[in-house]
Amino acid sequence: MATVTGLRNHWREFDFAAELPVRFRHFAWLSTGMFSAAALALAFLGYAWSGNVAGAASNFFASIVSGGLFGLTSVLKFAPSDG
Repeated sequence: MATVTGLRNHWREFDFAAELPVRFRHFAWLSTGMFSAAALALAFLGYAWSGNVAGAASNFFASIVSGGLFGLTSVLKFAPSDG
């Protein structure tokens, strides 16, 4: 029973308001990078399967835009730090 009480006290001391912006920045950095990689892979697969560029153009454009956002979030240091 002592461990449950200790856990409840720990949650009261935890500051969610200070942690939320950091979590949002990490999410923005990770989601833009993962979406960029997935959209680029879909563009290449769409071109390989269909053989025309028109089917892959929208995925390629989405990967370029998302890659730019990933670069912006990296420059602004949204990535998690090791320290």
